Amino acid sequence: MNCILRRISALLTAVLLFFLMMTEPAADTAPPAASAAAEILGIDISKYQEEIDWETLAASDVKFVILRCCKVIRAYNDWEVDATFETNYAAAKAAGIAVGCYMFTDAASTEEFEEDVSYMLSFLQDKSFEFPVFLDMESASRQEHLSPSVFMPALLTGLEMIEDAGHTAGVYSSSAFFNECIDRKQIQEAGYPIWEANYFNTINGLTSPAGHDLSGEATIWQYSGCGRAPGIRTTVDCNICYTYSYFNHAATIVNSVLPSGSLRNGSNFTIAGTINSESVIRTITGAIYDINKPGEPVQTVTVYPHAREYKLTGFFTKKLIFSTLPDGDYELRITAVDASDTPIDITESQFSISKDGDIPQQVPEDSGGAEGNRRADESWSNYTGPLSTHGQFHTRFSIWTLKHLSMRTVSGTATRIGLKLQLERTPLYRIVSKTFLSLETGYLAAKLRLEVEKARAAALS
Repeated sequence: MNCILRRISALLTAVLLFFLMMTEPAADTAPPAASAAAEILGIDISKYQEEIDWETLAASDVKFVILRCCKVIRAYNDWEVDATFETNYAAAKAAGIAVGCYMFTDAASTEEFEEDVSYMLSFLQDKSFEFPVFLDMESASRQEHLSPSVFMPALLTGLEMIEDAGHTAGVYSSSAFFNECIDRKQIQEAGYPIWEANYFNTINGLTSPAGHDLSGEATIWQYSGCGRAPGIRTTVDCNICYTYSYFNHAATIVNSVLPSGSLRNGSNFTIAGTINSESVIRTITGAIYDINKPGEPVQTVTVYPHAREYKLTGFFTKKLIFSTLPDGDYELRITAVDASDTPIDITESQFSISKDGDIPQQVPEDSGGAEGNRRADESWSNYTGPLSTHGQFHTRFSIWTLKHLSMRTVSGTATRIGLKLQLERTPLYRIVSKTFLSLETGYLAAKLRLEVEKARAAALS
């Protein structure tokens, strides 16, 4: 009897172990992770996909396509524009599919990246993209052995050139490359999207992305090199995008100072704010409309930042001259056009001009010279702030603090050296210079405020 019970127990144990072995994930399969914010299907194609039925593809779950524009393989002196790039670009646009593109390059120095990117940009002059323009790097012979300290400055130069041309730039490579010569953290901190190929130890890629999540590492994950897509006879690379930002075209304004209420005629108003977007902004337009006479704006200004951040200062603010507006009701509209040539409404603000209007608050932009003195004179006559010695003490303390924190002499010297060494394209330089600029602006504003307090107090004494 005991023998029979032992055999039954052994059999049950074997069945249980077999069941656990069948349900446990394989050793090379990552456990399912929390789902990403978005999982949008897309493909990347080149001449090897031959003729494509774009109508069938557009009706499928494929929402974006990344086209190969060209390749530069210096190891073989091979410079080639993809034979299907122009056709596929026009067809994808007509089908309503979001489009990006890439260039394969084995560039290994700043000079080579400059030459290769210039070559690619010559084919993109009349084109716009919803998705980024990627640099594809996977050369074992010319790139893989380079350390990030050598490779990254050259790569960042190429990315800057793409964004300066009005496109959103991105980086494509394999997980191995991101572990060897590409500093992933530096790319992310600079704001460039990452398109990463990781087939998880398979030769041609996964049949399904289920059970894996690269959203913490990449913006787009290429999970297969032998997938299938409706309307394409050949195999195709399959991808997942983890963000809707390339479909939801948007820009926001922060720290804004916009006209509102009733402004006194003849007085000026200085707009302020910073416009941000996840895609490169090609143009920003500010326009003032007469509400009672709809149609053409009475004043307008357009700037061409070709960047993802733009401060409303300088040329933009000086071209909108509120002091020349006659009495009436107005609306200020700020709009933009992004890298995909999509118009974006950013903000609008209604105000009126009258002889009994309030004096608008002035926002100092710079100082020095006749223009700085003119703005100071305006501010003295309009100032209604604190006049006490205590108030002046606070202002003096702000001046002293900001003057020393901004290290005006040191930062000025560093800026000149950085420009001479052409470091202005590096992310660290841009962050440091932006910080110094903010401190310097605060210093100049505090100095102007002190002069206003002193002049107003003297006038009332």
